[in-house]
Amino acid sequence: MKNLSTSFIFLLVVAGLAMPQFLNAQTPEKLSYQAVIRNSADKLVANQTVGMKISIIYSTPTGTVVYAETQTPTTNANGLISIAIGTGTVVYGTFSIIEWTAGPHFIKNRN
Repeated sequence: MKNLSTSFIFLLVVAGLAMPQFLNAQTPEKLSYQAVIRNSADKLVANQTVGMKISIIYSTPTGTVVYAETQTPTTNANGLISIAIGTGTVVYGTFSIIEWTAGPHFIKNRN
């Protein structure tokens, strides 16, 4: 039985090496993002619609913007918003063609 398990694992590895196109990672269609919204007096902004612009920036926190969108989520009682980056109103770029493997990417949020 142990030989059968080892043989099966070996066949899976060999099949994976023979067909690398099946081993490629999928790019995300969206990214989940949460934030707590506070006003300039550091008080929670509860149960209110807020406008925000989200940017994906390449290389460094002040690098090149490769994608930007706007969203208008509503905060909950604790000032929390939950959004899916990639589903908002596009301002710049195309989310599905971001080259995630090219290097680090940063998220910038302005509201």
